[in-house]
Amino acid sequence: MREAVSYLVASLSLGWIAVWASENLFWTTPAPDLRLMDLGFMWLAYSVAAGAALSAVIWSGLRGWRAAFLGGALLGFQIEGAVVGTMYEAFPLQLVWTPLAWHALISGLCVLGGGLALARGALARQVAGLLALGLFGAVWGLYWPLEGKPLAGPAGLFVYLGLAGFGAGVALGVLSRLPILRWGRWWLWLAPGVMAALWVVGTVLSPSPLRLAGPGMVAVTVWAMGRLGQGGGAVFGAPAPWRRCLLVVLAPALTALLVVPGWAAFGGVGVNGPVALGTGAAGLGLWLWLFWRAARG
Repeated sequence: MREAVSYLVASLSLGWIAVWASENLFWTTPAPDLRLMDLGFMWLAYSVAAGAALSAVIWSGLRGWRAAFLGGALLGFQIEGAVVGTMYEAFPLQLVWTPLAWHALISGLCVLGGGLALARGALARQVAGLLALGLFGAVWGLYWPLEGKPLAGPAGLFVYLGLAGFGAGVALGVLSRLPILRWGRWWLWLAPGVMAALWVVGTVLSPSPLRLAGPGMVAVTVWAMGRLGQGGGAVFGAPAPWRRCLLVVLAPALTALLVVPGWAAFGGVGVNGPVALGTGAAGLGLWLWLFWRAARG
């Protein structure tokens, strides 16, 4: 029972980190009709997808940044390919954007893996990393006025980005204090089963051969994880100091401080293309490199 609770806590913590990194940081400004109930549903969806990715990490025994990146890739393929169908809309470009370019690279590798690593390292390095993330968020946020959507002011952004970012810091601290999660429990199949069922329902409602790419990308990624992993479960490392984990809020605070005057000074800026190309190349390149390493054995 204790293992099941730890797995549930890990899934919820990973889910909230993903909500902040893959939703709040991505969209920068909240939708005018966003409700707490909507955030709750997003947290639930991301937690189930994160739980499925965590089950794959536990099975493979993958460690460190590779677990964060490939686990993030699985999260992205499931969110974009099973919960929603955006992965099939601009095929094959959206196999990379956003599953590999954002969910794997930004949410998984930078926010989760980097967040835990920086919280255990030198303070100056952590501050520099968080300031870089905050600056990236502000530059990316300059795109959204071009969409014609209402933009939040400083107070709204500090709540939307900062409060959720504080929760992500809490989640990092919780994850670092969980015990090793090991394979061999029946409930580790529940989250992957739910995601598979969602994909089947979506395929029945909108049948298309392109939808086979979803489970295909999941299968290839899980295979690579199994080849690269060591077996023996998943572990998030030694406990990170709470004050260092909560320092994550520095990144969204900087984004909020910079992006509002940026909107006033520049309006909308077409940064979406360069960001998508840069992160897409990095995410796809890293995924292919890990696949190559797995194929070499």
